[in-house]
Amino acid sequence: MKALTVLIFVILSCFVVNGQNLPKVASGSIHRINNFQSEFVEARNVDVWLPEGYDPAKKHNVVYMHDGQMLFDSTQTWNKKEWGVDETFSRLMKEGKIERCMVVAIWNTGGNRIAEYFPNKVFSQLDNTTQTSFTEKYTGGKPADGDNYLKFIVNELKPYIDQNYSTSPDKDHTFIMGSSMGATISIYAINEYPDVFGGAACLSTAWLSSIEPNYEIPTATFEYLKQHMASPFGHKIYMDYGTGESDKTYEMTQAFVDLIAKGKGYGESNYMSRVYAKDEHNEIAWSKRLNVPLEFLMPKIQPQKPCSGRIDLYENFSSKFISDRNVEVWLPEGYNPKKKYAVLYMHDGQMLFDANTTWNHQSWDVDDVSTKLMQEGKVKDFIVVGVWNGGKTRHADYFPQKPFESLMQDQKDYVTKQLQNTPNTEVFKPNSDNYLKFLVKELKPFIDKKYSVYKDRNHTFVAGSSMGGLISMYAICEYPAVFGGAACLSTHWPGIFTMENNPIPDAFVSYLKANLPDPKTHKIYFDHGDQTLDAMYSPTQKKVDEVMKARGYNDKSWETLIFPGKDHSEKSWNERLNIPLQFLLKK
Repeated sequence: MKALTVLIFVILSCFVVNGQNLPKVASGSIHRINNFQSEFVEARNVDVWLPEGYDPAKKHNVVYMHDGQMLFDSTQTWNKKEWGVDETFSRLMKEGKIERCMVVAIWNTGGNRIAEYFPNKVFSQLDNTTQTSFTEKYTGGKPADGDNYLKFIVNELKPYIDQNYSTSPDKDHTFIMGSSMGATISIYAINEYPDVFGGAACLSTAWLSSIEPNYEIPTATFEYLKQHMASPFGHKIYMDYGTGESDKTYEMTQAFVDLIAKGKGYGESNYMSRVYAKDEHNEIAWSKRLNVPLEFLMPKIQPQKPCSGRIDLYENFSSKFISDRNVEVWLPEGYNPKKKYAVLYMHDGQMLFDANTTWNHQSWDVDDVSTKLMQEGKVKDFIVVGVWNGGKTRHADYFPQKPFESLMQDQKDYVTKQLQNTPNTEVFKPNSDNYLKFLVKELKPFIDKKYSVYKDRNHTFVAGSSMGGLISMYAICEYPAVFGGAACLSTHWPGIFTMENNPIPDAFVSYLKANLPDPKTHKIYFDHGDQTLDAMYSPTQKKVDEVMKARGYNDKSWETLIFPGKDHSEKSWNERLNIPLQFLLKK
């Protein structure tokens, strides 16, 4: 029955592939690229769906979807069913549940569909008998052609889309999705092009497990995934199937795939496998659950809610120096534009105010601590500018650039190699000089113009923890005319995650010797605990303290504290945040 269903789909697809009418959509608009030419595969139509109010000035995520003629308009599909892509995407964006995005709907070409959607590296592992049986049954004698189909998407279609539409072209904003054989080619795509696709959604993946005797195809698939599955760092994968008639056969194969993913290091945050009771193998079923993979792959991070005061959110604050990122400005209760406020710039802005929105369910609770200190009259009135980190670019943005550049080439290579193997850091090249240019030349002028704040150094401060502590130290040294004080909590002096043969701490010490600002006009605060990562910091902090003394810093301009029993976490930083705030902003 399943084999017959697949064959019927292929045959009927042949009749609709050349249809030229634009699908009618309930929301947004369709741009048709007729007969997109390729040197790799047969020409085909590509429909680009743009959301309502598409603004070329704003960057969009891109979702590449297969079987493009089945996505939007049931009046034009062979089985009178559709995914309802325009309705679901529009609704989720309006509800603020997913990021702004567009859809590239790639038509299949009917007779070549299964060949193009079947992975070459799985096909090549099959014995000759199984290959022959497969091609005779499904592809008209043609071998698997998934590699060429993916070359078409990656080398021809994606460059065209990125050039002609307002996209965020990096992998973190590029996704691929399909059902049945379209799901099979989607999981293959993220594995073969992990630098292109950051997420894949595979609905009712056609493992073909019940059709081929002795499970040769699933076995070959397992071997392929064991060798080639994309790294769990920087990727998300969604899998599902129904328990209805034709989907039920995928149950055992999917269970093994789930085990392979778990063995590769995937967890709840980046791998989702769902089973849908009674759902069958068709567009109606996929449309009903389409929201699930979309919300999993590209959820819109919800704005933080302060306990006191208010937060002004600036989404995707644009910069010519670094990647766009959110900026949240916290204003204290009773903020009065007729009076002036000091300004505290803080890094890792998404971790500052609301534990309900953070990845580890911890936060600094900056609003609570700051409000209490102001109400008690212990600090000047001030606002907080929370600058979100750039995710994958965080380490590069926060790593002090000049100390790194002072290293010998073999030392740079050592540090780079260490960070290349670190989760969430795929390509390491310090970009902190540009990050500081963003703060000083773009963000600060915006804040100074938008809010009632003092603009001078004596009322402008910078603070952060871990790598944020490092960039705060670097900021006050590089821009002593801008920042009058820096708070560096749990400063990550190693730069990497080992002290063995590590040249970085000494490079930081040497940099400070040459670049510390005048202690008569600046204040610097350091601290650390002695648990988890903080246990690494004491030796270097002692060297830094000696430099501070030698440069004329005293208890009025500098403070270093140690907190026994405290670890490297927002919870610990929250507990002692009042101390650096009082040191820097004391009335």
